[in-house]
Amino acid sequence: MMLKKMPAVITDIRELSPTACEVHLRLPEPLYFLPGAFVNTFLTVDGKKMRRAYSISSSPSNQEEISLSIRKGSPDGMSALFFDESVKSLPLEIMGPLGRNTIDHIQHPKVFLFGFGIGASVVKGMLHGLLDDSRVQSVMVVTGSRTEEEILYKDFFGSVVEQDSRVQTRFVVSRPQDSDYPYSGYIQSHIADFDFKDASVYICGTGNMCEELRIQIENLTENPPQFLIEAFD
Repeated sequence: MMLKKMPAVITDIRELSPTACEVHLRLPEPLYFLPGAFVNTFLTVDGKKMRRAYSISSSPSNQEEISLSIRKGSPDGMSALFFDESVKSLPLEIMGPLGRNTIDHIQHPKVFLFGFGIGASVVKGMLHGLLDDSRVQSVMVVTGSRTEEEILYKDFFGSVVEQDSRVQTRFVVSRPQDSDYPYSGYIQSHIADFDFKDASVYICGTGNMCEELRIQIENLTENPPQFLIEAFD
């Protein structure tokens, strides 16, 4: 991937949940990213340039329009700016594509994609590329959210399952509003039935969550799978 820096125009901001949004950007030229990549994003506010990295959640089929999924974060942070339409008037640049855990590093035909919180958006981006790979035999998508209304891209993942028999999903909720919700608690409590032998395991979330899940998976299998871990603060 060749690193580029370019201006970008916000064309749309879509609410994903009460705490997350999807920002659509139009670029002046193709970015040439692989699923799993991220970009450094720069906003200039009152003459001060702010920077933050965001993963790309859109399909690589359109390299001149990308989407970034953003969690709200602290009120004084850069991410919170994207939850106000006035952000569209601010000068914006991106630099990328960046990232080491891109789809070309997947080694095995059996793939597990785990996303904690906003990490589900990266899982969405990875899935775009995996479905175009005939070598991939199965993909298990598992996301972790606080409540049912914060499950990101549930409709998207559901439509993929309907169209591609290789894909299965499991949405884990730590604080379900429905007492009968089948996957309550944390992701680590709902993986004992998975066979991780000869698999590639992609995990995206905060550092401690990724590490806890990795250790749990290693404890469940004699020969640890291939791990690709994308941790964020």
